[in-house]
Amino acid sequence: MTDASTSENLSPELMKVVERAQREPEGRFHSLAHLIDVPALERAYHRVRKDGAVGGDGVTKEQYGRKLQENLENLHKRLKAKQYRHQPIRRVHIPKDNGKTRPIGISAFEDRVVQDAIREVQQAIYEQDFLECSHGFRPGRSAHDAIRALDRVVHRGEVNWVLEADIVSFFDSLDRTELKKLIQIRVADGSLLRLIGKCLHVGVLDGADYTERSRAPSRGRGFRRCWGISICTTCSTYGSNGRSSRACSAKQR
Repeated sequence: MTDASTSENLSPELMKVVERAQREPEGRFHSLAHLIDVPALERAYHRVRKDGAVGGDGVTKEQYGRKLQENLENLHKRLKAKQYRHQPIRRVHIPKDNGKTRPIGISAFEDRVVQDAIREVQQAIYEQDFLECSHGFRPGRSAHDAIRALDRVVHRGEVNWVLEADIVSFFDSLDRTELKKLIQIRVADGSLLRLIGKCLHVGVLDGADYTERSRAPSRGRGFRRCWGISICTTCSTYGSNGRSSRACSAKQR
């Protein structure tokens, strides 16, 4: 359904995508890449956190914004000409309580802008497919909302068992080919799919060591928001269209 979290600040063209996604729950979208224009990139720029860690290029949001219009127009030109290339992801290791470390992937700032612009287009489609019980990677929802919803049904006596599952290194082990298949359930735009592929087929810079990955890039805020909605939506899409008996949302760590 369309609500404030879906429609807020969307362009008229994206609102048409929202409306068609509602009308055609089985429909596939063949023309989406053109929606990532300069205004869409500017919206994405303003959504990216200003205090986020810098990627391998060392560029901050403040530095990129000094020539914002010039930078966004140049970025759009490269996207339109299919000359955009995602820079290697900088890997950092965050200490954990058990003495181990958690690898985090940090994209360059411009790549985060592109990721968020892709997310905005995907979200216009997938928000219409989610079931009401799904909370993962949705605007205006959080893990706390999921806990409150569960608390209500538990106290009404509607739940006998609570199962919590945590997939080890979930984002680090994603199969890129399978992920793209999930996206293609609703997205048939070859240009957008190629752009998504460029964001997925990214090398990792760990200190001075550069490696190519056979799996999805190391997790980071931009990556989780951009691709997490595709993963979570598949379950809800199947459930809402009667292709499975149950749909669920999962909390991924």
